[in-house]
Amino acid sequence: MAIGLVPVMGAFLTSCDDDDDVKSSEPSIDNVFTDGLPESVGGAKFTTNAKGQVTKIVNESRNYSLEYGSFTPSRAHNFTVLMKVRSIENPDRGSDVYMELNGQGFVTYAYQVDLKGEDEADEWWFEYNNDGQLSRLKRTEGGDDFKISYDKGDITKVYQDEEDGDHREYTFSYTNSENKTVVANKGCIMEFDDMYRVDMDEMGVVYYAGMLGKPAKNLPMGYVRKGIEGKEEYTDDPVVFHWEFNADKLPVKFWDDDNTGEAVTFTWK
Repeated sequence: MAIGLVPVMGAFLTSCDDDDDVKSSEPSIDNVFTDGLPESVGGAKFTTNAKGQVTKIVNESRNYSLEYGSFTPSRAHNFTVLMKVRSIENPDRGSDVYMELNGQGFVTYAYQVDLKGEDEADEWWFEYNNDGQLSRLKRTEGGDDFKISYDKGDITKVYQDEEDGDHREYTFSYTNSENKTVVANKGCIMEFDDMYRVDMDEMGVVYYAGMLGKPAKNLPMGYVRKGIEGKEEYTDDPVVFHWEFNADKLPVKFWDDDNTGEAVTFTWK
């Protein structure tokens, strides 16, 4: 499947910094991970080059390889990163993701093409606040539109709108019965799907390549979800997060009590 059409929503989202729209910078993990990149996250391991760029991410099911340069499948965009996503079990299955970056080295637009052309291409748009934190994600698949609100560096709310009219709001807390005071995000981790309910799919790993913005200041300890499905309003019971830390106060395990996913483990060099 070729990338030849200018996306109809290509101008819908723009960066908060006007300068970011006219120039791009090379990404670097040092720009995001001030105390160093984790050795592994959820079993995924990272390979970096001499520039401090992630070139490979491998987990139990997928191999992500990242190339940096200039890629011109579409004259309408300045793609400077290509991420090749391949199934480990079936290497001929996967997708190519072309990425356009802003002046901070963060992704502003991505175009994902199915390797065999069996699925329609997926488009992604990203916005960031003045602190370089992800503040909005919109994608064509499902018509998802996520807006992320911050207060003093922490995510306080995530709003999700779908093309069918359903709406969800997640309100996050930073203390609970296990952690009565806030816990600094010393490792700079951001599990957008598991921690903040932002559906990233293949793009989630891009954070660990330093290309999805700056981390939240502290670690979340749970959330409450409310929303509208059809014409019905609802508010769910609170979901509590659980953390384990090593002697350096870096997280080594994260899970929630809502059984929405398995525990995420972290290892450090």
